[in-house]
Amino acid sequence: MKTITLLCLFAAAVCAQTIEPLTSGGRIKPEAAVLTGGEIVVPELILGGEWTSSIRLVNQTGFPVSKTAVYFFDNNGQPMVTTFRTSAGSVVTDVGFTFNLFVGGMLEGVFQGGANVQFGHAVIASTLTPGLYGEVTLTNHNSTRPDFQSVFPFEQPAPLQYLCFDGRNGFTTTLYVVNENVNAQTISMDVRDGVNNLLRTVALPLPALGSGIYTLHAIAPETIGIQGTLVFRTGALATVTSLRINPTNSFTPVRTFVP
Repeated sequence: MKTITLLCLFAAAVCAQTIEPLTSGGRIKPEAAVLTGGEIVVPELILGGEWTSSIRLVNQTGFPVSKTAVYFFDNNGQPMVTTFRTSAGSVVTDVGFTFNLFVGGMLEGVFQGGANVQFGHAVIASTLTPGLYGEVTLTNHNSTRPDFQSVFPFEQPAPLQYLCFDGRNGFTTTLYVVNENVNAQTISMDVRDGVNNLLRTVALPLPALGSGIYTLHAIAPETIGIQGTLVFRTGALATVTSLRINPTNSFTPVRTFVP
């Protein structure tokens, strides 16, 4: 198994940060990482075509993080093979990786997609310990204009989540919902206007370990031209994030808030 090593000087000694391929033969056992609902979720990966994603991890916990696994899943909940380049220039192709990260260290992986677009997410088999931070950068590149880019902090599942939406002036919202459960589940989404009137309740079915992309005005036409709040009841094992898209197709991330 090839190890990709970044060398640094820490506490007057040479320390190593490593990224290693997760598997041999593409087999993974995600159940160990996804049953508690306390793990870190990389909420959205879009790879290929005009899209590039990158992941950064930073350790400010006060102690080293060792041999922690990261699992990639596609929208259908199947292991997703990805290829990414580390900041040291080495390349890994696998359905995940493990990493070691010393105190104060940072790791980055930039994904390399092909002609076809892949949608997915990742689960990090570690709780969101204070000081262990991560984010994914989503970039859309088109030669006819400047790049569009958004940054999503990593998420943790929560049983109740709220999201502000704004459908005025041609703006729209694209929802990205991740099911961390090893079973399929349906998430309930209440659509409420700016004075808290319930306009509609929408059922969002998700496959086991899968995710769904929903255009808000397509599943809830009442949101066109108004602003309000979405209420998600997730069964404790899901995350919700979104992109707010303006009429020129540029976008910015909008996170849920947890009461």
